[in-house]
Amino acid sequence: MRKLFITTFLFSLANLPAAAQPLQGLPPGPLGAAIQSGHDLIMQTGTNAASKGYIGNALTCANCHTNAGNNDHPGNFLNTASEYPSFSPREGAVITLEDRIANCFMRSMNGKRPSTDSAVVVDMAAYIDWLDRDKKVEALATPTPSPYPAMVKAATAADYAAGQTLYKQNCAACHGANGAGMGSFPPVWGARSYNAGAGLANIAKLATWVKGNMPLGNPHLSEQQAFQVALYVDTQPRPDFVLQDHLPPGQAYNAKVRSETDSVASNLKKAGLSAATLQGQTP
Repeated sequence: MRKLFITTFLFSLANLPAAAQPLQGLPPGPLGAAIQSGHDLIMQTGTNAASKGYIGNALTCANCHTNAGNNDHPGNFLNTASEYPSFSPREGAVITLEDRIANCFMRSMNGKRPSTDSAVVVDMAAYIDWLDRDKKVEALATPTPSPYPAMVKAATAADYAAGQTLYKQNCAACHGANGAGMGSFPPVWGARSYNAGAGLANIAKLATWVKGNMPLGNPHLSEQQAFQVALYVDTQPRPDFVLQDHLPPGQAYNAKVRSETDSVASNLKKAGLSAATLQGQTP
């Protein structure tokens, strides 16, 4: 979704409140109820009865979209609805906001894609649209150039080692030394984290997210440090993504790209990297 709808899935990946909070200023009637429901689904995706059946890991949408996307951090929703419909290179098609939400369930949440006309997707879209109210629909703006793709291209074993050290110093206390998460803090790699097809499985996108969000409540890492942490995290094992495994039989899927398989190894290869080289296992 907007910028890092990434996309977009990952660190704490925040510590979540025990209960979703009632929103203020909602329209009356069913629309207001749908907006509140969408907010609650984002905050409690893995435990909400309506959405938990679509989830295949231990994450919730608010792990990436902190405060349900109602802030100025990377991953926010404040200008998301007005940017859709939009062409998505990944799908090779013009997609809607509802498409984008449904696709995130099969990538960041490693689960099954809900129908775009399901109450889960419609309510989430209603909430995101409410945050974007009074803004006109327009094409995506040209993004500010990111420093991270060049850093990824030039990544070395020294960057990986630095990322490992930074992770131990800044991240392990919440997400665990093995990345499996602790308490309400979610896993950042392994079988219960986002899969290799998620936006945040892209090192450059994860680095942007880390720079603006982590450590939670005190994001202070430099661009270089955020990149090194992202490099380390996205080199660790996580589920492969096979598109057809996440599409329920017979469900409409708005995309021209109908076949996709991603893994940690293939993602690194696209960037000209390998885990063995980064981990110092080869010359």
